Amino acid sequence: MKKRFVSMLCIIAFLFVSICGRIAYIVFSNDFTVSESYNSYVLNLETLYPVIYYYNLEKLTDNRDKYAAVLRPNERTLTDLHNLFPSSQINEITNELKAGYPLVKYVDESKIGNEKYIKTFRMSDYECVQSQLISKASSGLLSYVEPCGKREMRFHIDALGRMLRGDEGEEFEESLSNIKGIRLTLDKKVEEIAYSALSDMQNGCVVIMDVKTSSILTCISKPDKSYLNKAFSQYNVGSVFKIIVAACALENDIEFYYNCSGKTTVGDTEFSCQKNHNHGFENLSDALSNSCNCYFVNLAQKLGSKKLLATADKLGFNDDIKLYDEWSFKTANLPNKEELSSKGELSLFGFGQGKLTVSPLQMCYSLCTIGNMGVKNQVRLVYSSLDENANEDIVKYKASTRVLSEETSKELLNMLRNVVENGTGKSAEDSYHKSSGKTATAQTGRYILGTEILNTWFAGVYPSENPEYAIVVMKENGKSGNEDCAPIYREIVEKLNYL
Repeated sequence: MKKRFVSMLCIIAFLFVSICGRIAYIVFSNDFTVSESYNSYVLNLETLYPVIYYYNLEKLTDNRDKYAAVLRPNERTLTDLHNLFPSSQINEITNELKAGYPLVKYVDESKIGNEKYIKTFRMSDYECVQSQLISKASSGLLSYVEPCGKREMRFHIDALGRMLRGDEGEEFEESLSNIKGIRLTLDKKVEEIAYSALSDMQNGCVVIMDVKTSSILTCISKPDKSYLNKAFSQYNVGSVFKIIVAACALENDIEFYYNCSGKTTVGDTEFSCQKNHNHGFENLSDALSNSCNCYFVNLAQKLGSKKLLATADKLGFNDDIKLYDEWSFKTANLPNKEELSSKGELSLFGFGQGKLTVSPLQMCYSLCTIGNMGVKNQVRLVYSSLDENANEDIVKYKASTRVLSEETSKELLNMLRNVVENGTGKSAEDSYHKSSGKTATAQTGRYILGTEILNTWFAGVYPSENPEYAIVVMKENGKSGNEDCAPIYREIVEKLNYL
């Protein structure tokens, strides 16, 4: 009996020692096995956003391959790094892996296939040719879009938080939203035409919109690598604002004639036309064609601030333009009534100078309304959202409103045609003789080596009769609207004829 008792104690002692040894092995050894009962370390691979589409449903984002590698903290990974990464990056990665947790690193596509032990996978790509409009870095559309999912890789860890050897990780994808795609109003063919026309521009932008709907067809900023969306930014606008002043005069039945001598004085301030040019006797159409500052200084005094501000307001200059959910912004800064009580400030306002700043988008929006015979629509960028089955939920926009008479719009369009045919916009004339618009050479009050920086513009519609497109071209640090921007407009409309 005593021998049996001793034998039993020996067996129990052996089992106890074996269990303790196993526990010690698991705790102190790196040779672990994977078990679902252990805790997990979650590695975030990427946050997923809806795919952005052109209007024709061609992908704008996630349309090219982009790869990343999951790097686990073990010897095999370290020996494989040179197959995927340059030597300059390997030291940095090695130091990061010393923390004992896996990493995600982007990999050059040309290196894919060389790896032996490192796991690589395709990532979503949100960079695109419209980065200033779309990317989060430029506060574009994706800054206001909720993530639609996330991808993670989960690794098992022991009680001390250490990775288990041999664990390759398990990938999970979680859906966060039913919206998997966003269809925009952007037209890829129009975009390509605009990009080609802007190939030589260093600093500036172009905006092209659909006149009938006020839909943005493309907006491109230069330089390409900049995160600043210049189409949505405000600039000194100069003489293209004379379009708005002319609309005000027509709406209020003001017939004004003026004999321009090249200079005019209001109070104790003298204003002049470019190069003190003497334009002689002019009506509104002549003055717009000649871009006569003296005429518009005196017209502004006759109209007064109340009428001018009311017309600008009707054409959207006080609007917060809303492009998507919480994405809205002001696109113009008008001087207020008190500021315009100064005759000098009112004079400057008459030809688009002074405290006035306007974005290219806003000028294009105003031209949409004029080209649409005085009917104003809400600016549109997002056409619809798509679920995972491609079911489409079309965005509902505000109803159209008439803000200008049809007669005013028609007469103003004829005047803009005259600017190209006989005035300062001759460089915009296309081979079909359908171009129309207004030039500007706007003073900024900023200087480089004693020379003032000028913002130059061409803003117009096309074709001049029954317009389809509103187009604004703006160049920073230019020479003149007719020299810098009108030829770009011409190149664009020549190619739009073939769409």
